[in-house]
Amino acid sequence: MVERATSAWTTNRIVAMVIGVVFLILGILGLIIATTHGYILGLQVDLVHNLFHLLTGILGIAAAMTGWSRRFNQVFGIIYLLLGLAGLIPALYFGHRLLGLMQVNTADNVLHLVVGVVATGVGFFVHDDVTRGVTDTRGTTGGSEDPMARP
Repeated sequence: MVERATSAWTTNRIVAMVIGVVFLILGILGLIIATTHGYILGLQVDLVHNLFHLLTGILGIAAAMTGWSRRFNQVFGIIYLLLGLAGLIPALYFGHRLLGLMQVNTADNVLHLVVGVVATGVGFFVHDDVTRGVTDTRGTTGGSEDPMARP
């Protein structure tokens, strides 16, 4: 008998937590330093951009702590990949704002593309289901090395 371990720090969980912490810090710094518009560590931000970073950070940390890290990496990886690609198309800027919503610059586009590629790659291609053997009645643990064991 095999059970799914939720406390292991898998690759998906680590990536979701790192994305969550980094974007939470960016969102908080953005709201403190550049509330309406400005630059944080070379990234052009405004209120909408800061709130989006804050939301991404909170959801990333929550996903890492609740077992939804793989789905978070898949969904937010695609969102950030699309956002980074959209930032490379000048026709999508209205009033110096990407899609008319938020200010971005080249550093933002690079960050969005890197986060998108890493999160999407890990979310879709790293299957890190952690399994461990359940102790049987004799007190021995079995099944953890079995490549055919399914959770």
